[in-house]
Amino acid sequence: MTQDENGFLDVKQKVREEMHRVWKDFFDKNPDMKEEDVWRWVEERLRSKQNSKGQDTEAYALRRREKIAPRVLKRRIWWESVPEASSYRVYVSKDRTLLEPDRFSWETTPGIISKLVIGKTDLVIPDEWPEFPTEPGTYHIGITSRDDLGNQSDPLLLSGLFKFLAPSAPLRGGIEYL
Repeated sequence: MTQDENGFLDVKQKVREEMHRVWKDFFDKNPDMKEEDVWRWVEERLRSKQNSKGQDTEAYALRRREKIAPRVLKRRIWWESVPEASSYRVYVSKDRTLLEPDRFSWETTPGIISKLVIGKTDLVIPDEWPEFPTEPGTYHIGITSRDDLGNQSDPLLLSGLFKFLAPSAPLRGGIEYL
């Protein structure tokens, strides 16, 4: 016998002895329980678990999907503050050309949505701008500075990939004894 086999047998013997102590303790504390009834119940429980292994896993996955929302990472759009600015306006479009100076008409440009930002220089998407498009893709962001009289700068242009939808969960899975 090899040293590994000896070590395994020692561990197996220790586990067996510990389980014997646990069962003895259980029956000492529950004198009204009959050992045969307990063993029959354990065997039935194990059999029913093995027979419904696939069904239990599927039901558990369905229950979890109903209770837990998918994890979708937020995005933060930020910019440096401008001393003369009293507010900022953030614009978004899928078409970058709409934000270029010769086509850009601030809030009146068709195909662009915007949000007024006062007192800060960032936006957390989608929390602080629920109207931000949720369709996955590259979006072009324009950020302008506004003064107290309503004068507005040309936009600072940024682009980024946005996706606020999590992939679907796996439909099937399981745990098996090997």
